[in-house]
Amino acid sequence: MSEKDIDLLSSKTENKFLLANAASGRAKQIVEGSLPYVNNFDPHNPVITALREIAADKIKIKILSAPKIDPNKLLKRKTEEEAPSALDRLSKDAKKKKEKK
Repeated sequence: MSEKDIDLLSSKTENKFLLANAASGRAKQIVEGSLPYVNNFDPHNPVITALREIAADKIKIKILSAPKIDPNKLLKRKTEEEAPSALDRLSKDAKKKKEKK
């Protein structure tokens, strides 16, 4: 690939990391049997084919954001008042076992 192509590719994404991840993901799809979206593909190098697809705008790179979490729906830890201590649980269980005998 020439410097012109690399400059074109770098303008398609925000950074090189996103470009590398998108190209590797598409290259994996091509290796697994997906047909290339460009006519001038390289049958022996799926990474070059993936980069050519991105340069030809056949592949769009989107950044997905994480879903917003409602803080009210988060699990709340039990406070010390709500949850008995381990010693209390053990002593209550011990008392119950003695009462059953």
